Amino acid sequence: MGEQRKGIQSVEHGVKLLETLVDSRKALPLKTLAATAGMSASMAHRYLTSFIRVGLVEQDAASGHYDLGGLALRLGLAALNRTDFIQLADNECRKLVERVDIDGHITVWGTYGVTTVRYYNRHQPILSNFRLGDVLPLWDSAAGRTFLTHLNERTTRPILKAEMAKSEDKAPSAAEVDAVKKLIRSEGYAWIDGQVFHSIRAIAVPIFDSQGQLQAAISLVSNQASLVQFPNPVLDDLKATANRISQRLGWAD
Repeated sequence: MGEQRKGIQSVEHGVKLLETLVDSRKALPLKTLAATAGMSASMAHRYLTSFIRVGLVEQDAASGHYDLGGLALRLGLAALNRTDFIQLADNECRKLVERVDIDGHITVWGTYGVTTVRYYNRHQPILSNFRLGDVLPLWDSAAGRTFLTHLNERTTRPILKAEMAKSEDKAPSAAEVDAVKKLIRSEGYAWIDGQVFHSIRAIAVPIFDSQGQLQAAISLVSNQASLVQFPNPVLDDLKATANRISQRLGWAD
């Protein structure tokens, strides 16, 4: 049992080197790698030698720097391929709604635009006619503004143009749209305050995959003004939830 415990501890210690390479996003020299992982260079070298033998790490012949190897790539891709991001987001968002006691939903980009694939009500829903499959507006919803900001403009332009043509309100100028998108990128979330229904507020955050591509948005909806009074702990929880999902999908900010 003593040997077994020692072996497990050894693996856990060596994994610090792999974690360091993951976080660095680039190859590292032995001295830097060892120091960041909190071990001596000689100990780090022994671990790295074993990792190279099994393909977890590779060493550049010219610089001598170490980087993740082919097996590490295969492990990462295998984990991603087995991840159902909708189910992952579903579990996280359901727990979030329970914690903050605010209605929530998940949206993805569908054939007709921002499409609702999950929704969660507390007790009495804020929007009683809200249904799975509903398509939300790009400009007048927090989720929509998230997709408007992070998707390619060629994808969103025809949907936004059609939406503005049907609206009775004055269409926002290109400068206004760009300003909102810039602010959303800077702050990391989108919000609305009464644009769709009077006294209805919403905040939304993006979920990214390993390549930084937008996969979905998580939104919270409330009739309480405090939801869009920033900063607030509900927004912090929402952003942390989306970040956990994105990290499970391989995204690293």
